[in-house]
Amino acid sequence: MSSRKIVIPQDLIPIADILKPKGLKGELKVFLYNDKSETLKESINVWINLDDDKYQPLMVEYLVSSGKYKIIKFEGINSRNESEIFSNKKMYVSRGDFNNAQDVYLVDLIGFMVKDEFGLEYGKIKDIINLPTNNSLIFFYKEKEIMIPISDDFIELFDFKDKVVIVKNSDIFINKC
Repeated sequence: MSSRKIVIPQDLIPIADILKPKGLKGELKVFLYNDKSETLKESINVWINLDDDKYQPLMVEYLVSSGKYKIIKFEGINSRNESEIFSNKKMYVSRGDFNNAQDVYLVDLIGFMVKDEFGLEYGKIKDIINLPTNNSLIFFYKEKEIMIPISDDFIELFDFKDKVVIVKNSDIFINKC
């Protein structure tokens, strides 16, 4: 009997946090980073990050709304005990499975240089955080973590060609360092 090696796609994009089991049938409560996205649907393959570089591929059996959260059921996961392992984990989808793989997503900004309108460089974007009120860029400046809301008040330009985010009103968040 031969065992097949699972090939993890190199283009995984984080799309949700799995919070905890819901009910007794293996369902899980999840928080989608983009609640308007139509990427997550029945019969799509997702990848759950269990530890460091260890991912578990699963297929979505169904997905239903529950307020600001979603309830997801994976094929083959049929009890609360089986679903416990996925609590507090991140869910990923291959970019190739997105509705339009050519679209630009917030995660694409990770690694972009943050500059102000005068050309002063502050650092590279390390992460994007999804908050109830807005999404924010995270980077380090002078060894301090800086969070900039993605809003017209603070973002002048996203330059995808040169991989730069131009910020404005930087004195509001930079001078506190």
